[in-house]
Amino acid sequence: MAYDLLDEAGLEGLTIRAVLARAGLARRAFYERFQGKDDLVLAVFDASLRSAALHFRQETARCAGPLEALRTIVTGIVVGQLGQEHRAANRRGAALSREHLRLAQTRPAELASALEPLLDLMASHVATGMDQGLFRQADAHLQAQLIYNLVSTTVHTVLLAEEGGGSAIADRSEREGLADSLWEFCRRAIAA
Repeated sequence: MAYDLLDEAGLEGLTIRAVLARAGLARRAFYERFQGKDDLVLAVFDASLRSAALHFRQETARCAGPLEALRTIVTGIVVGQLGQEHRAANRRGAALSREHLRLAQTRPAELASALEPLLDLMASHVATGMDQGLFRQADAHLQAQLIYNLVSTTVHTVLLAEEGGGSAIADRSEREGLADSLWEFCRRAIAA
């Protein structure tokens, strides 16, 4: 229900009252699971990021090596988040982008926990690249976090600009171009 409400009206539409009405739940049932709206938003992040990590784990299992695997993840995040064909999905992305930034300040431990599966997957590819001499020696988890932060911040910026009436990255080739530029920046940063 939370996804639907975010798609329809963004963050403003995601209220506890709306979730209860849409799900047909009693207030007590909601509060048995969540303490409030922040917990619900964190659950949406957690489910979304676990799903993304599973998807990228399957995608990268077919990759020839860590370089291709990381590129697949970076490209997938950019093209996947900015590639939504429907305005509603972009509305959800913009709402979650705003919440991501707020929760990074107010609930950093919970947000870090939600990000962990994706960051662990990225770090494993970075570590493999280090073992193979493709990437310079460094803290693999820190490198993964830096890559993710650059990519997600760029995606957040584009989504928020689109929401505010700014220029949209309208076609797939533009999104892929942005993903290529981000990947090249990241590749050069970690290359041996």
